[in-house]
Amino acid sequence: MVERLRGFRDFYPEEQEIRSEIFRKMKESCAQFGFREIDGPSVESVELFANKSGMEIMNQMFSFKDKGGRDIALIPEFTPTLSRMVAARKDLVKPLKWFSIEKFWRYEEPQSGRQREFYQLNADIVGSDSYLADAEVISLAGYLLKSLKIGGYSKLRISSRILIDRLIQKMLPGRKDDVYYILDRWAKVPSDEREALMEERKVDRDILLSFANGDILEGVEDTELTNLQRIRDYVKSSVDVEIEIDLKIVRGIAYYTGCVFEASDKEEKFRSILGGGRYDSVIEQLGGESTPATGFAMGDAVLENIMKSKGLWNKGGDGRVFVAPIDMQGRLYAVKVASVLRNIGLKVDLNVMERGISKQLDYASKMGYENVIIVGEDEARNETISIKNMLSGKQSKLMLGDARELLKLVR
Repeated sequence: MVERLRGFRDFYPEEQEIRSEIFRKMKESCAQFGFREIDGPSVESVELFANKSGMEIMNQMFSFKDKGGRDIALIPEFTPTLSRMVAARKDLVKPLKWFSIEKFWRYEEPQSGRQREFYQLNADIVGSDSYLADAEVISLAGYLLKSLKIGGYSKLRISSRILIDRLIQKMLPGRKDDVYYILDRWAKVPSDEREALMEERKVDRDILLSFANGDILEGVEDTELTNLQRIRDYVKSSVDVEIEIDLKIVRGIAYYTGCVFEASDKEEKFRSILGGGRYDSVIEQLGGESTPATGFAMGDAVLENIMKSKGLWNKGGDGRVFVAPIDMQGRLYAVKVASVLRNIGLKVDLNVMERGISKQLDYASKMGYENVIIVGEDEARNETISIKNMLSGKQSKLMLGDARELLKLVR
């Protein structure tokens, strides 16, 4: 038997149904914030990512030559694609509020929360250089956390590369790469490894600690710090989530130019749930006009881990019922019943095998149906349906003409 490749996943119906519901909530949340859905290709020119995504992502790409001899790659992230799309259109009315849910590929070591093939929600505002755009996109991120019921288990942290650069220039001139390297790894390694990193990079320990714990901000008057405070207050007013300024958030991708942010679980057991920031130079680098932009990505792998840890990885009521006929008259009537139920919005599975009612109920139980519609000669004659709740065992009758009442039971 040929085995599945390492770092890739299969999604059987019971898992895919949950994932589809998660994606539906993502799309619904984005639409509620006025974001419009876009899509892009799964393959791009390697040139699109060169010098824009950073060497880490460049080294992780699934890249190859196509039959025309061109260097192409399965997309490892979406920001360069979005930027290319914006650069190609001069007629777009800005600011743009766009989102997409795409599949991505990165050749990296598979581990918890990280796969070689994964899905991401991307949400971006393009065309505004105001802190209001950052605040709005971070508010959407917070709203998503609440919508997925993990708002109480997570926290948002915001920072600014502009502010960090200014502080480094003042406190540790010429040491930007070292400071970024250490801050980016601060939350990922134990305290003794942090000490080793500071010693290895020969960076003043007290100053680094003041960056990490926020003490360096005391008494600082800076427009970028003011913007971060305004963003924090905006998000708090928009959605009830925990948010704080944290200079350890630097984000590793090369193209970020200003505000950056992440969301993580409060216990910090998992990788970041989402992350993003401002990337004001990418669209211009791709041949477009100078265009400010900000956005974030939320991956499915870490989201699945945290939702499973909190018992939230389930689809709940999903409008699914199974129709089980008990005799020949019931079979013909079952087709009519299924049609009526589908027309009111229910997802109906109809028996397609020659089997008795007990085996049908056993099948429905194993498939996870909470409600089974049982029909036979009596129901066909009286235009009724019998509803059996598979959890409680309770059975009730309903006129087929009142089938909309069933929606209350299965949603």
